[in-house]
Amino acid sequence: MRISSTFPLIGILALSLTPALQAQKAPPIPGVTGTLVTPETAKDEKKAEDKAAVPVKNAVTPGDAKGPLVDLKPGTTIVIRHGSDVTEGIVSKIDRSANEITVRYDNKKVEKLVLADRASADARMVEYSDDSNHKVTRYFRSKS
Repeated sequence: MRISSTFPLIGILALSLTPALQAQKAPPIPGVTGTLVTPETAKDEKKAEDKAAVPVKNAVTPGDAKGPLVDLKPGTTIVIRHGSDVTEGIVSKIDRSANEITVRYDNKKVEKLVLADRASADARMVEYSDDSNHKVTRYFRSKS
């Protein structure tokens, strides 16, 4: 028997098309195409989802991260200057909608301060460092 010259060409063509046809398969769908997800993999995916949720939420809804007190965080140590008095305190609570902070002093005294203009009566100069260690100065007045 004589082998025709087209037989090797057909074989080469079939072998070269096999990877291209294999690459066209759709990705497996868990539970439908026989792919199973182990509990460890599901936990790892949930952890990754939870970790990414906060930055995504902040990027999508940046409304909370606006305003003059955006760089101030609870737990920040602040220096309050009022006349010749200099006091140090820790910010325990921030109400960004009311531009109000709650300060706890070393003697356990708690005081609420409201953002004010520099020229307002009874204004106190509050200094603190932001995330990039830049000195920030704001003026507050005591909330009555």
